[in-house]
Amino acid sequence: MPKKCDFLGTELMYPDNWELTGPVDDGDSEGYVVESPTGMFFSLNRYAGRSDHENILKQACQAMDAEYDEVESEVYKSEGAFPEEVGVELQFYCNSLVITSRMLAMQYQDDVLLVQMQAENRDFDQNELVFAAMLKTVRDGLA
Repeated sequence: MPKKCDFLGTELMYPDNWELTGPVDDGDSEGYVVESPTGMFFSLNRYAGRSDHENILKQACQAMDAEYDEVESEVYKSEGAFPEEVGVELQFYCNSLVITSRMLAMQYQDDVLLVQMQAENRDFDQNELVFAAMLKTVRDGLA
């Protein structure tokens, strides 16, 4: 049975064996992180009173570039994306592992939402449907 987390009046559903952290407020955004026992994670952050979702995504990518060496990125458009949604898929090395990180930014009312899904490359591929289902619960709740 999946677990649920209430965020912006919508329920983020996630697997039973994943652990929820949040809400976390860093002064610029508030959000939740759901992490698997193997270290995969799905994060959802809200930037209140912002209308620059493309800029938020750009800043998140710059932060990843500053944190990791040799970050490769490409534009990512997911199935079921909101019309104004922008996304990027990043790949980089961390502790000799290839990591995949997908980030999606979207405008929601007067706020920007940033979703990040990240895992070791093989885990990401094997669990892509789990990430897609979690993202769908967010989108369905916002629609």
